[in-house]
Amino acid sequence: MKKVSVIIPMYNSEKYIGQCLSSVLAQTFQDMEVLVIDDGSSDQGSEICEEAARTDARVCLRRQENEGVSSARNHGIESAKGEYVFFLDSDDAIHPFLIEKMLLLAEEQQADLVFCSYHKLGTEKIETILAEDPKKYERFRWQTAKGEEAEDWFHRKYMNDLSGIGGKLIRRSAIGSLRFDEKLSNGEDTLFLYHIIRQGIRSVFLQKGWYYYRIHGESVTHSQAMVKGKQYFESSMRIRDEEYRRGRPDFALGWEQLVAVQMEKNYRMLQSAGDQKGCRILRRTAAEERRHPMFGRLLFSEKLLFELCFSCYPVYALVSRYVPVLLAWKESFMMRKEHADIGIITFHCSNNFGAMLQAYGLKTFLRKNGKKAEIVRYEPVFMTGRHWWIPYSPIRGLKGRLWGIFNMWDGLASHLWNREEFSRKLKNMNYFRFKYLVDKKQRKLYSCGGLKGLKYRCYVVGSDQIWNPDITCGLRRAYFGAFSNPRKKKVISYAASFGSSGLSGRDDGKFAKLIRHVDAVSVREESAIPYVTRICGREVTDVLDPVFFLKKESWQRIERIPEYAEKERYILVYVTEPNRTMSEYAKKLSAETGLSVIEVRAQRPGIDMGFEVDRAAGPSEFLGYIHKAEYVVSNSFHAAAFSIIYEKQFLAFVHSNLGARIRNILQIHGLEDRLCVGEAGDIHARIDWESVRQKTKENVRASGGFLLKNL
Repeated sequence: MKKVSVIIPMYNSEKYIGQCLSSVLAQTFQDMEVLVIDDGSSDQGSEICEEAARTDARVCLRRQENEGVSSARNHGIESAKGEYVFFLDSDDAIHPFLIEKMLLLAEEQQADLVFCSYHKLGTEKIETILAEDPKKYERFRWQTAKGEEAEDWFHRKYMNDLSGIGGKLIRRSAIGSLRFDEKLSNGEDTLFLYHIIRQGIRSVFLQKGWYYYRIHGESVTHSQAMVKGKQYFESSMRIRDEEYRRGRPDFALGWEQLVAVQMEKNYRMLQSAGDQKGCRILRRTAAEERRHPMFGRLLFSEKLLFELCFSCYPVYALVSRYVPVLLAWKESFMMRKEHADIGIITFHCSNNFGAMLQAYGLKTFLRKNGKKAEIVRYEPVFMTGRHWWIPYSPIRGLKGRLWGIFNMWDGLASHLWNREEFSRKLKNMNYFRFKYLVDKKQRKLYSCGGLKGLKYRCYVVGSDQIWNPDITCGLRRAYFGAFSNPRKKKVISYAASFGSSGLSGRDDGKFAKLIRHVDAVSVREESAIPYVTRICGREVTDVLDPVFFLKKESWQRIERIPEYAEKERYILVYVTEPNRTMSEYAKKLSAETGLSVIEVRAQRPGIDMGFEVDRAAGPSEFLGYIHKAEYVVSNSFHAAAFSIIYEKQFLAFVHSNLGARIRNILQIHGLEDRLCVGEAGDIHARIDWESVRQKTKENVRASGGFLLKNL
């Protein structure tokens, strides 16, 4: 059996089929069959294919009556004997290394679909491309996605690259009984790919423009067949309706926008052809379209152009070239003037994986639920100073502040000694902060006084240890919303934490005074509820850390796989404080499994066990390390949390003074056996991930419900 079946539908392509076949037969990968399906051509294209078949046994020409490109592709699928199917249009060409590299990725990543970017063939000759030096492309970049993330690629991120079937390598078993809809003359390939990706397959994007396409008068894409009826936009309508039924309005809206544009384009073509009957039919279709629930969510400019097109075409023809630009500018300007309703006050400015990732999780959850939320750039010196080149790390009280000043120079010496690592760490932290959390143009606030002029209606304080006075250098008004602001209507604490079950007696009075400013109270640790209830005398809810609001596929979108993680199979050790028992266990596990150990350190001190150490990782790299690890061993709450999200075999060692957090999250998920107090447990013990996922789902529903109800 051949490894790959290349399917080429052909209709009157004598100008280009020879070049198309040459690009296929020049592939560095040879184990394939080339199926050319002649869809009733009336030119000399079939003779060119017959000549190619005589000189190369891999080429096979099959003929059928003129039934359309979908029928031809279906004929090819039925005839294909390869483990993989590769689709190519007869007027296009491919790079000589494309199939080899795609197959390599499909095998390595166990992917069912591999695709690349398109490159428009202009004045350059395809022969020049085919003659390029192979060494030039020994290294190439790629991305992989599965499930929800792969669907996001199709609907948004790589919508253009996934709208056509040309250049797609698909595992034959993933196609199964699926076929192209032969009733459609346009968009049938987009609909086919939609059903493929809906199966939850793994997809790989080869980041090369190695599929070369042409646009010409005879191409299928520009055929006058698009004028006929509603087939031009029917596939987009089907996808929109299916996503709407699935409760995914964001995906459905993208297809609704495409439907509107395609209907306008179809109407222009009918007007140019003088087809008044077709125009009347399409106007009736447009009237039905206006009643669709997603139509009301279009931008004002999109709805205006749609109305002009079908109600006053002469005006539409006159202004359609200029109105989109003007209205898009106006809407962009208005959006810049709009202010978010919700301000999040948290530890986004701390160079800490958990602090930044929980901030991203909370912000993303609110926005996904239609809330205009953004992170407030409250960045006081007692939080940011510890990350300076000359670090300032005060503790509460005058003596503590002075101690912080006198110890600045020791930190500077350490940073200069390890300046390359420290510089890379700052770069990775700032990359994540300014890409995913805040805008550099936002005003930075250094004190609580700066919060008085903000325009948010509601404030969410948390998550993280915002009520831990050892971190915030005393209890801080900003983290309780305890500041005067005429626009402020409500303050909600979400998953606020002490880092333990409560505060010491000396802080009770101040905490009681500050907690009065919080309208709805939730904490991250269930063990903290008795203390907070006793102090404030109100209902207190325990909720999940916001990192659980997002599924693994969402986190994979923002991760960056470090070079080490790409090359090695390894055990990940994440150290938030030195723990000899934990380090010795990791070394023993390494000897037992034969896996190497990569140690990521939150702080510079550690126990030297001969592991590979990374002190420069940022949040995106941390996610990448978790993703690729075989095992995770840590005393970090968020390492345990992401081990659960990524479904990794892991053990959590107790932190000396922050153990309540880890105990609580493991208890919620029924994973108490993963906690190591003294002796280590069994990291190989089977985890019932289905049960864990169900517990996460139930708690996320309750936690999200608390937040949205109070907003």
